[in-house]
Amino acid sequence: MIRRVLTICLALLWVFPAAGQDNDKPTIAILRFGSLASLDIAEGAILDLLESYDFISADENRILEERRDYQGEHVNIIWGDAGFDFPTISVMLDDALDHEADVLVTLGTPVTLAAVKATLDLDAPPAVLFTAVHNPFEAGIAAAACIKPAHVTGMEIVTSYDFVFEKLQEQDPDLAVIGTIFDTAEASGVYGVDRIRDIAGEMGISVETAGVTSLGDLRPAAAGLVQKGAQAIVLPIDSLTTQGLPIIVAIANENGIPIFHPSLGSIYYGATIGAGYSSFYQNGVNVGRTLAFHLNGDIDIATTGIHVATGRGLGVNLDSANLQGLEVSDELLNAADVVLEGGVPTRVSIRTLQRIQQRGVVIPQERRLEADREFFASLQCSPEMIAEQQAQLEAADS
Repeated sequence: MIRRVLTICLALLWVFPAAGQDNDKPTIAILRFGSLASLDIAEGAILDLLESYDFISADENRILEERRDYQGEHVNIIWGDAGFDFPTISVMLDDALDHEADVLVTLGTPVTLAAVKATLDLDAPPAVLFTAVHNPFEAGIAAAACIKPAHVTGMEIVTSYDFVFEKLQEQDPDLAVIGTIFDTAEASGVYGVDRIRDIAGEMGISVETAGVTSLGDLRPAAAGLVQKGAQAIVLPIDSLTTQGLPIIVAIANENGIPIFHPSLGSIYYGATIGAGYSSFYQNGVNVGRTLAFHLNGDIDIATTGIHVATGRGLGVNLDSANLQGLEVSDELLNAADVVLEGGVPTRVSIRTLQRIQQRGVVIPQERRLEADREFFASLQCSPEMIAEQQAQLEAADS
């Protein structure tokens, strides 16, 4: 139903005030939901791409790292962070629109969905370019890769729950009961728990679920899963359980239950095993070059499809495992991209190091232009592609 409705709707120098800013320069609002390391990495990549395309200088890149509103020589940039607080999203968006932002770069599903809703009925909406978003179609951000509001495009991260269960079975092939907690109000959480149920069912594993609507629900929800015999907790990707992961971890550690999470970065917040997407710099690169090409007038957002980002990374938190009395399998340890022990990474794979070390290594425009043009050629929404996707949506709704 969401898709059908959406389809119909488509046819550190100084802080500057909303009024009186230089209208000859585009204003970019970079807005996120919560302070996560993965979002820091993506934002850094966006700045690097702006430097590649000469919208900011190397000195301005360093200044902007501090997330201060800034009037640059070629662009104005304002920052926003809702801090995992849903009501603050509206305040943050209102501020960006009051500043007459030409582009909203949104990181995270809740901010992106709110930005689309806030701009959908505007006569001349700012472009909305999103990243760090899971399940944009289920959330109602778009109906399909090319069936979307004309001012919206971005990068979808595909979460591989199959990969999580693959690692779960490598750790404990005899596991019989798992528990999961999800945010009932967020599409990513609802989708994730459905996938967890489906995959576990195929493997003959029983699933105990707990739906939550606030941080205060997390502790009793986790304790309830323990009482129901959960031998491990497998979490979906959603904002509430991500924000409250340390709360869930505390219960898990007290009861000797490992936590499996579909993001490598979750091990830095206490998850025992993080198995999932980890190319956050590249995801930032993708939205950064979309921003640069849009500012230069080299792409039409209306016919630029949503890019699908895939990838797998494995992390192990031995501190959590030790508190849980868990001996991590040699198979997992040998395959891990990152191993945490004593609160620090004791092993990092070469591919992970390469991703981390990309920040600040700015590739000049002339060296990256051909690859970037090829990237956008692959996202071009032809009339035939749009018609095909529309037909698929109508068939699914019939």
